[in-house]
Amino acid sequence: MKNCLTCGHTQDDGKFCGKCGTPFENAALEQAATINSMSDEQPQSQYAQTDQGTTQSSEQMELIKKQSKLYFNYFLEQIKMPSTNFNVEAAWKNSVTSIILYVLLTALSVFVLIKKFLSGGFGFFESYGPSFIQVFFYMSLFISLLIAINVLAIFLTSKLFSENLSFTNVISKIGNYYTLPVAITVLSILLGLLGSYKYSIMMLYIGFVLVLGCIPIFVMIKLLSNKSKSIDSFYGFIFYLVVTGILSAIIFSFIIDSTIGNFLDFLL
Repeated sequence: MKNCLTCGHTQDDGKFCGKCGTPFENAALEQAATINSMSDEQPQSQYAQTDQGTTQSSEQMELIKKQSKLYFNYFLEQIKMPSTNFNVEAAWKNSVTSIILYVLLTALSVFVLIKKFLSGGFGFFESYGPSFIQVFFYMSLFISLLIAINVLAIFLTSKLFSENLSFTNVISKIGNYYTLPVAITVLSILLGLLGSYKYSIMMLYIGFVLVLGCIPIFVMIKLLSNKSKSIDSFYGFIFYLVVTGILSAIIFSFIIDSTIGNFLDFLL
């Protein structure tokens, strides 16, 4: 016979009281043991998840450090010998990294120059000037579109007059030469922060000329000289200039119309 210590009910067997549901002594001990074991397992699982998350974070940091070191070595190599990896497909990721760095750094350099110029207007123009997000976004978009035009023009020209290159091949070949513009743009930012606006603008302009003029033309000439189809390579180069000129004119007209519209809205 078992007596319930809570209500005094008596029954022959069972782990719980049939009247009030209170567990008998052995059942209470088992229940307490189960709760203790669950409470012991929960912190262990939490610790295991924490350790796993820490391990993943450390692995990601190590991977970032490794990739940064590899890119830095690539950067120094390309500064010394820009044409070294012209025919190497493994430079694809590094080329994309260089292009992205140039776009972001150029947008940052333009913002630094704009803020420095506006701050000279006794704070009046600075308060109504464009924000960092506006300058950074529009400049990044503008430069990216111009680079995309060069990539597309070289891609089409190579298909018609030279090798059958893919977009990744073209981007890789162009990006190999972006290390010098990246270094020049960093110098432009430093000069702008130091207040040397004249030389900062000069460095920024040199970077523009290299990226949007010299580099794509050099890549195009090198591709046409390496391998040319039945059509003479001279016409291939003319085709590249025409495509680049037409697409650039469309982009510039769109940007000018948009800029004039925003300026009129600001005045009105």
